[in-house]
Amino acid sequence: MRLHDHFRTLHEHRQALHPAAPVFALEHDLSSSDFELLLAAVRGAVSQGLDTRSRTWWLPFVVHAAEIGYRYVGDEYWPLFAQQTPGWESSPGWSVATNRQRIKQWFKQFAADYGGAEPKGGFAANFNIIAWPITHAIIPADLQRQLAQLLFESRAVLTANLLSDPNALGACLASRTGGYSERFQIFCSNQSLLGQVAAAMLSGDDESSPYLVQSTLSRLVDDLTNERQSRTWLTRAKHSANLVRSRGFLPINSRTGAMNRAQPLAAATNPKLLLRQEDGGWRPYLDLPDLTPLQGRQNQVGQELRTLRPKVEGRRKPLPSGKLLYPGEVALSAWPRPESPIIQLERGSSVVNSLIAENCSITQGPWWVFRKLLGGLAIEVKGKFVRPGHEYFLVGQLDSKPPAVPYINEAIALAEGIHVFELAMPEVIHEAEIAKLAAAELSVVTDVSIRPVGLVPGSWDGEGAVEWLAGEPALLAVRSNRATEMCAVTVDGGHPIVLEWPTGGHELIFALEDLTVGTHEVDITLLNSEVGAAGVSGSLSITICDPHTSLDETTEGAGIRLFATPARPKMTELWDGRASLSIDGPPDTKAELLITLRDDTGNLLEKAHHSISLPFSDSAWTRLADHELQGRKLLAAYDEADSCEVSVSRSGVGFASLVCERGFHPLRWVLTKRRNGAREARLIDRTDTNDTQVLLFPVETPLSGERCDSGRPISVLPSGGLLQATSGSMTASIVLPPDPNQLRQRPSNHQVIRYTGAPLFEMKQLIVGHRRWLDADVPADPFAHHQREQVLNEVTTALVCLAAGNRWAHLERNRAPVGGRRTPDVLDKMRELVGQARMQRVAAQQIARHLWEWEESQTALNEGFARAIRTVAAASGIDDPHTAADFLLPLVTVPGSLASWDETELDRLLSCVLRSPVLIRAARFAVLGIEDLREASNQSVVGGSR
Repeated sequence: MRLHDHFRTLHEHRQALHPAAPVFALEHDLSSSDFELLLAAVRGAVSQGLDTRSRTWWLPFVVHAAEIGYRYVGDEYWPLFAQQTPGWESSPGWSVATNRQRIKQWFKQFAADYGGAEPKGGFAANFNIIAWPITHAIIPADLQRQLAQLLFESRAVLTANLLSDPNALGACLASRTGGYSERFQIFCSNQSLLGQVAAAMLSGDDESSPYLVQSTLSRLVDDLTNERQSRTWLTRAKHSANLVRSRGFLPINSRTGAMNRAQPLAAATNPKLLLRQEDGGWRPYLDLPDLTPLQGRQNQVGQELRTLRPKVEGRRKPLPSGKLLYPGEVALSAWPRPESPIIQLERGSSVVNSLIAENCSITQGPWWVFRKLLGGLAIEVKGKFVRPGHEYFLVGQLDSKPPAVPYINEAIALAEGIHVFELAMPEVIHEAEIAKLAAAELSVVTDVSIRPVGLVPGSWDGEGAVEWLAGEPALLAVRSNRATEMCAVTVDGGHPIVLEWPTGGHELIFALEDLTVGTHEVDITLLNSEVGAAGVSGSLSITICDPHTSLDETTEGAGIRLFATPARPKMTELWDGRASLSIDGPPDTKAELLITLRDDTGNLLEKAHHSISLPFSDSAWTRLADHELQGRKLLAAYDEADSCEVSVSRSGVGFASLVCERGFHPLRWVLTKRRNGAREARLIDRTDTNDTQVLLFPVETPLSGERCDSGRPISVLPSGGLLQATSGSMTASIVLPPDPNQLRQRPSNHQVIRYTGAPLFEMKQLIVGHRRWLDADVPADPFAHHQREQVLNEVTTALVCLAAGNRWAHLERNRAPVGGRRTPDVLDKMRELVGQARMQRVAAQQIARHLWEWEESQTALNEGFARAIRTVAAASGIDDPHTAADFLLPLVTVPGSLASWDETELDRLLSCVLRSPVLIRAARFAVLGIEDLREASNQSVVGGSR
């Protein structure tokens, strides 16, 4: 009854809050001695087989399960539960699965009776049982340090509104977790829980929190502050929160008190347009925005930004995957159409692309104004203000006519669809000219100026737009040569506040405090009590930016920047070549690159140093990774490692680092060796279900799986293979290393791939099978890498042979492997087999002529191949040759990469290939031709003849 009365009272108090808040089982408020009595009662009930009486008095089990959740560190929950609850897995007539479900039902009953918290987010979707006790543990002990760090790093964006609304606070904090561990991100996906915990921990030192009982809050704070750094982080975050609660909008000499601001007028996620002088003309650029704030509004945003290619309006080719995580400038070849979304993700979800379109846009025409600066740069003036004596550029679409003023001259535009005019404003502007400029929606500002003062802002266009980081003081100066007595300031259309103008002065300085992240419109009106005196007005757009620059804060020095594709890759992706790195820095500068492996507790396992020269390209990384990552020293520590840090530094220049985690996996394979040297694979299953299925794909039949027992170790076949475990939507795969002696005895072990269905179905099955082997983890074993490459090549060849026809299939099957001797006329044979029709022969000849040009550049290959097959693709039903190139080249090299394409589009393009096999033959000719030329070039260098 005591627990019942306690939780009932808590429930009533939480329901009275606005919004209502949940109750957590960890808030039991029991003393140590009382909890020991509860634990003894739980263990006694389990030892007696959970009779009817025990099932009726279920509250102690909920509290006990939550306490186990508090100690959860990402490993298997139920073994820890069994360790603390003797007999849980071994009592007579006991059904473990039934009792696990019973624990879940009791938590659901707790939610119904006492307003208990309910699991949400990705973790709850994948772990529908243990998500309950872990949610009621509030925040497991091993994640508390990261929470303290998050609160500290987010202190600049705290506002009074956020601190009073846990749901909004949780969404804000969740949007800032891109650089944290995967398990912490999973915890933060339950934004309401995150907000309630954060609001409680940011409460004042002498204040109680309405969201957690004092004993539980004290316990969390005590555990968190045991570590010095965490204590410092939390103390500084709480100090910032206290300051926010005690202040508001604080203008100097305010007559009317605090203003009632409306919501920001526009998002801080809008990109900036600018012009740069190049080759005697002016080229438009787009300064990519920080889309981090959108992650808090949609959980899919972070993942799609990391893995998908962004398409920018005004650029024909998509940007590399993850580029939006590294904001910077990109050149435009055509002027963006204002009616089209400025940024979209290629094959992104409609939800995420709609969110980006709504919160990421450029200003509307018909004219865009740019202020000319030194160094061949012009930045956009979003307010479209011009001032006497300044120089500007006007950019307009070709059908727009410039204002007919004598000081405008046409400049060279280095982009399609626009013309550019240089506008050199005179010191004196006549009324007729002002009217002509106004007709083009340009405003001439003469009597009042508004500018930032004090701390240098992050950006200032010199006219009507300024940016500060959240937490920085927004100090403004208003200047006027007119006689002025008062200044009315309005923010975001709220109530005006009137400030006294300094007697006899020409300038007024005031501060705007506590502006939220976003864009705010500040309107200024100068007033004079003289009869007939007209008010003079002006406006300024203030953007308050999130202090962090991207979802992936991997760089810490301005002189060196480290980029990854995909952004923030997993350690396994880095190790098996699916991720690449590049490093930007001062040209011809030496730097130190350090690769560090650590275990799950952060202890150093191994490290490797390497001297590099900046800038360091992704191809240079590939060569280094082949040498370092597959070297004996790092390989020996790889299987035990939980994270890999790549850091680059140069004294006096900068420092950049990237941490790649192995990641939190519900299913994970572990390879071990027996005493006799044979290997076996064991599945770590953290899921709640008993329906996990395991399939073994032998190397000899790589697309045919054999069912295995998921609960027992699985012996690794001498020839290797692939193991795949599946539970619901969760999958874990690993490539099994072969016995080296087996490879020596049977070095050319061919795979058997049979076709039994319709060609379209079989091609899709080959794509899925290729993806299975492509995505599988690869242990630190060179023979496993060799086996996987062999299988991937064989599946790709089988797919090509299926679609390309018998004669091409014969050439593929008889073509010597890489490194083998090939006949000199092999390129001629491939060219002849592309096709016999005239347009097909022309395409093949154009490909053959340009192979040397395409050898060193993937971009050149994509562009050149698209031009070569333009006519053939159109005749085959693919009107856009670039779409054809983007599809065909991966199809004949990495077909598994197409598995994530939209199924309807994939079916359409595959049908075109099956109807017109010339498409796949042309793509394969381009790829194999480049491969042969590259190999011939390498052999010439080795032989000394080049």
